Amino acid sequence: DEAPPEDGGAGEQLLKEPQLPLPLIAENPGTLLMTLQSPEQMVVLSSAKALYQFAKDGGDGDEPNVITLLRGALGDGGGLPVLIKLLTREAWCGADVEVQAVCLMILARCAGEAVADGRLILRMRNGEKCIADRNGEEKCRLKTVELGGLKPMVELLKSEELDVAGKAAFSCACHALDSPVRLAIKTLGGIPSLLDLMAKEDDVVVDNTALALSTLLQHVEAKDQLYNLQGMKVLIEKGIASDNVAVQENTARALAYAIEQEGNLKDFRRLDGVNKLIEMLAALPDTDRTPNDKVRQSASFALAISAFDSECRTEIRMKEGLRALSNCLASEDPRVQEEALMALANCAFDIPCKQTIGALGGMKNGIGLLSNPELSVVANACVALSRLVFDFMSGVDFIEEDGVPQLFEVLNTYVKNYEAYLDYKEKVAAGETPEGEAIELPDLRLGRAILENCKACAEQGNVREEMRKKDGFFPQMFKVIKHEDEIVSGMACQALANAAYDVEGRPMLLELDAIPEFVKCLTYKDVDTQLSAARAIGNFAMDSYGRTKVREAKAMTPLVKQLQAKDENGKDAIEPRRAAILAIGKCASDRESAVELCDIGALSDLLSLMDTHWKQLGQAAEDAVERLLQKSQPAKLWLRGEVDFEDVTTDLFFDMGVGRKYTSLKKLQEEEVNTNREVLLADMGRDEGLEKLYTALKDDCSHLKIQGYTEEKSLYGNTTSGAKVLDSREEEATEIKKECVRRIASKISDNMGGAIPYDRYQDFGYSVEVQRCKLLRRSNVIWIGDLKKGACRHRAFVFKYLCDKLLPYLCRLERAKIERGAHVGHAWNVVKFYGDNDQDGQQRSYTLDLMHSVGAMYSNGTNFEKVDEWVQKYQRKDYYVFNSLQ
Repeated sequence: DEAPPEDGGAGEQLLKEPQLPLPLIAENPGTLLMTLQSPEQMVVLSSAKALYQFAKDGGDGDEPNVITLLRGALGDGGGLPVLIKLLTREAWCGADVEVQAVCLMILARCAGEAVADGRLILRMRNGEKCIADRNGEEKCRLKTVELGGLKPMVELLKSEELDVAGKAAFSCACHALDSPVRLAIKTLGGIPSLLDLMAKEDDVVVDNTALALSTLLQHVEAKDQLYNLQGMKVLIEKGIASDNVAVQENTARALAYAIEQEGNLKDFRRLDGVNKLIEMLAALPDTDRTPNDKVRQSASFALAISAFDSECRTEIRMKEGLRALSNCLASEDPRVQEEALMALANCAFDIPCKQTIGALGGMKNGIGLLSNPELSVVANACVALSRLVFDFMSGVDFIEEDGVPQLFEVLNTYVKNYEAYLDYKEKVAAGETPEGEAIELPDLRLGRAILENCKACAEQGNVREEMRKKDGFFPQMFKVIKHEDEIVSGMACQALANAAYDVEGRPMLLELDAIPEFVKCLTYKDVDTQLSAARAIGNFAMDSYGRTKVREAKAMTPLVKQLQAKDENGKDAIEPRRAAILAIGKCASDRESAVELCDIGALSDLLSLMDTHWKQLGQAAEDAVERLLQKSQPAKLWLRGEVDFEDVTTDLFFDMGVGRKYTSLKKLQEEEVNTNREVLLADMGRDEGLEKLYTALKDDCSHLKIQGYTEEKSLYGNTTSGAKVLDSREEEATEIKKECVRRIASKISDNMGGAIPYDRYQDFGYSVEVQRCKLLRRSNVIWIGDLKKGACRHRAFVFKYLCDKLLPYLCRLERAKIERGAHVGHAWNVVKFYGDNDQDGQQRSYTLDLMHSVGAMYSNGTNFEKVDEWVQKYQRKDYYVFNSLQ
């Protein structure tokens, strides 16, 4: 009747004592996944260790391929959910710290432990390719995140078992290579847990924690949370002050990303962070530290980030940080040189720092590192030198240290590599199979750094001259402006634009046919590139030959489009617009360019910019408009209703009338014939009627000896040969010119319907004749020589044109400013004769009658002479503006 014993019974003893030997060899990681789901802790632990060993060693020297296989088996074969579950309390064998530790390492390995050792961050920043995608790491990381693997990892950061917490930190570091993952870990509470781990005494745990923070703190929200938790104090006191070099290295990197946030930066300065980083370099004579290259690298990186702040730059300089960084350039580790150069480059934003770096031999050291075999070192050397060459004297130092030939060698090597890449690419596109290994595109960051150095050097006249003397320097730079990468091409544009400042440099660039490339650069997103391209085109337009080349390169239209330039964020780019305005002003120095610019919309755009609230644009636009109007008389007549004495008209002079937008002559001629106001055109090259009229007037005026000479009395009373009648101020010459004006007026009147009484002007119908001329040319643009009957506007227009041919600088064409009433579009001429002055020496001018008393000249008056009553009457001003023509 006694109950069987609960423990130690014979039946149960028989079941427990036998232990089955399982000396199995698993050829596929998927096999181990089944045993991982066992309820027995020892089986699960052994399987997990075996799987980790498989992930760690690979086997037979084929580790990358085996790891790729493992990632595929875990991700596609359902293994990741198994590993994630083993991290939780719901694990088949229960929550076990040993199993959790191994599973965390497996997940870390699959996520990319090989590239998550902290130096990945620097490699990516320096432009080196990451092979994570190729080996399946990114896919495995994202799959882990998708399955909710981050939550148990973050929870294990709080594990009482430090080994598990440290491995959880390491696994978080391996997964936090993407911004969304960093944000997720931060949201799950990873930052506070990691800061707690930083206070532990276990160096391995603290090292893994610092590594995790160095990846997480690249996210802006993580930086903010660190500040709220006063995390800078923990990083400096527990990490930077650690005796473990690995902890120092990763903490310095975490600190570097943290101080990109303003609050953390202030805490960094307050906690004497700059001084502590300088001590980590162990590069000053009085240091008692043992130099460590990895620590130097991360400390230099942190100093480089801090140097973006002016107060930190000053502190670095005052505490001999520049000397320590300069001494680090002598390191045999290229990564130390690379980061030290970047720190020096960022410090060189300040003039005192530039001078101190130069005094410490920074220029010489930087030039020497241009020949370094490590391309990342060369790139940072170029960046540093670009900031050290900032004035004439620093340019002298650069020249004396043979910086120009060294820089040319770097540029030349890069160009040759790029040409080899283009050649290889062309052969592949043609279906050929090139021999040897595939040629990849040369490092873009290196190209940008080289061109940035070239740009800085070309900004200094003395260095630019040496660059120009160096055979092939600018031609090699020009090859890079055609680079397929827009940023590299833009940097080349900025460098070459400086060469266009020199009289000697422009012909060289024109010989290379550089203008089309600068035009292309106007369309780039980078504001500095747009600015440089516009300035370069403006410099080419400083002489007539250059302006011709600018027109031939069809640069005018892109230049006008640049008046609406935007930056890469879609906002108005002020400086590129201003540079385009100045370039347009220079292009407008000849008539052909000015006319083309007006035709393609430059005048309209500039007028709108004149009213902008940006003063620097408004003033520049106003100056450019003045230049355009000086050379384009049709535009001036359209805008201001007048063509002044000094504005000498030429062929293709036209008058659009009032009340319409400025339009090019070509578009006006293409419009269908309608009843709108006619456009008047004076073009003696094609208009036979106008040429015939001019020839007759020229013969008529020749009888007046208008091209002859006057006799003038010298100061001593004797008679001498005087100036030409046109240039003479003598009374005789003035009368000759007045008579010539009368004959021109009479001839024009006779040719356009003769004189008509003032009170019969409204009966002077000419619209039928205008319509006839339109139909004759099948255009709304009428040739003024075709017109046999014309009113004041037509006669004043042709008088200005013919007078400029026969009596240049003596006639002005004016148009009424009114926009409604009986006399809209009414026009007249004002003439003057040099030497025809009143008793006070003021120049007289006359309103010329071409309609009624043809040839009559009504005095416009002076301070001592009254205005003729017919002036207002003929000009339809004041009382006569809205008065009936009767």
